[in-house]
Amino acid sequence: MSILRRPIALIALAAVCILGTVCWLSSSPQAATNIELSKPVAVVKVERGDLVRDITFSAELRPYEEADLHAKVAGYLKTINVDIGDQVKAGQTLATLDVPELRDDLARDDAALHDATLDFDRLKEVVRQRPGLLAQQDIDRAQATFEMAKANRERAATMLSYATITAPFTGIITRRYVDPGALIQAGTNSNSQSMPVVHIAENTVLRLIFPAPEAVVPQIKVGTPVEVAIEATGTKFLGKIARMAGKLDTSTRTMDTEVDIDNRDLRMTPGMYTSARVILEKKTGALELPIQAISTDQKPTVWRVNDKGEIEEIPVVLGMKTDARVEIISGLNGGDEVVFGNRNATGIGKKVQPKLVSGL
Repeated sequence: MSILRRPIALIALAAVCILGTVCWLSSSPQAATNIELSKPVAVVKVERGDLVRDITFSAELRPYEEADLHAKVAGYLKTINVDIGDQVKAGQTLATLDVPELRDDLARDDAALHDATLDFDRLKEVVRQRPGLLAQQDIDRAQATFEMAKANRERAATMLSYATITAPFTGIITRRYVDPGALIQAGTNSNSQSMPVVHIAENTVLRLIFPAPEAVVPQIKVGTPVEVAIEATGTKFLGKIARMAGKLDTSTRTMDTEVDIDNRDLRMTPGMYTSARVILEKKTGALELPIQAISTDQKPTVWRVNDKGEIEEIPVVLGMKTDARVEIISGLNGGDEVVFGNRNATGIGKKVQPKLVSGL
C-alpha cells in the first residue's frame, strides 16, 4: 500500500507547487513586469524631415491663343496658301479673295480723288498769286470735296485689303475649311452661318487650365509652384501659376487657374492630357510624425516611451499636416519614441518593449 500512496503524494505535491507559482506570478509586480516586457509595442521616432502639402489635378493642354479666321467681305476664294499642320507667322498671307466690286470701287474713288486734288490745288495757286480774287466759300467747298474724296478712297482701299486674310499671330493651322473657288460669306455678327477659312492655334506657348476648389483657393496665388507631368511624353517639369480667374464658378465652387507652358521646341501638342501637382505648403527640417502616432482628440497627445521603458502621455502642439504626416511644434524632441498605431494592447504607465517601425 505504501508503494501506491507515494506516487499520489508526489502528484499532489507537484500540483500544490504549480498552483503556488501561478499565485505568486499573479501577485508579484516584478513577475507582471516581466510578462509585459515580453509583449513588444510598435514605436516610431520623432525625426526631422521635409513636409509637403499638395493637390493634384487632371488637366489638358490648350493653345495659348486660337481663332477661326473669317473673311470680313464676301467673295470667291482665289488662293489659299496653307493647309493643316502648317506653321505660320504673324502677318503672313493665308488666303486671298476675288472681289471685283471692291476693285471697281477703289478705281472710281481713285479717279474722284485725282479730280478733287487737281481742283483744290488750282484754287490754292490762284489764292497764292492773287489774294482776294476768290470767295472763301469756294475755297472751303473745294477743300471739303478733296477731303471727302480722300476719305472715300481710303475706305475703298481698306475694304479691298479685307480680301487678303492674314495670320493674327504665330501658330499652326489646325483646320482648313474651304478650297479655291468657294464662295465665302462675310463673317459679321448678323451672319452667323458664315464659314471660316481656317482655324489657327498658337502652339509655341500653351495654357494648362485646371479648376481649383474653393477650399484651396486662398492658399494659391500667381507664382505658386506647379509640377507638370505630360502623360504622352513621360516628361515632368516645374512651372508656376500664371493667372487666376479671380471669381469662383458658383455651379462648381471652383476657380479656373492657368499655367503657361513654354513649347518653343513644339515637343507638346495641344489636347495632350497632363497632371498638375500644386504645392500648397512646404516646410523643410520640421519635427514630424506619422498621423497614426497621434491621438485624434480635441487636444492631441502622443504616448511616449520614456527612459524607464514606461508609457507616458504627452500633449503636443501640431503644425502643418499632410495626408500621412504632421508637424510637431512643441511637446517632443528629435529621437523620442512614441507608440504607433493601436493603443489598446497597452496603457499609460505600463512597461513595454519598443519595436521600431521603419519604412514609413
